[in-house]
Amino acid sequence: MSIKIFIDTNIYMNSIENRDNGVSKSLLIFLKQTDVALYLNDLSILNIHYLTRKSTHRDEIKKRLKTILEEQNIVSIDKFIIEAALDSDFNDFEDGVQYFCAKRAGAELIITDNKNDFVNSDIKVMTAKEFVQTYMSSIG
Repeated sequence: MSIKIFIDTNIYMNSIENRDNGVSKSLLIFLKQTDVALYLNDLSILNIHYLTRKSTHRDEIKKRLKTILEEQNIVSIDKFIIEAALDSDFNDFEDGVQYFCAKRAGAELIITDNKNDFVNSDIKVMTAKEFVQTYMSSIG
């Protein structure tokens, strides 16, 4: 059985816009080649499209989103996830939504570059850089 990893929207944004010198892109490529189940929520797809529409060509965005849809599992946000996020101790509502989506997926790890926003998480949380340094540095 493979490990379930929830990927926060900011990791995809970092990868697409190369905001972290290729760390997130390397991470996603590595994870795609391993025996892990990757999850994100449906709002992430919308946010990725919205946030990259001015900096990335339309056809490139569509191609990347279709790849994400083919390779990863989508957790749908519903009333229960929204209520849980609203009732939680998360300071950032969107991160609360991400967290409860990860819970719904049964994720064992959340990868985000906003690690401090997940201090209330009972799921292990790592940044892309921490993951790369911990798991990928010994491979190459």
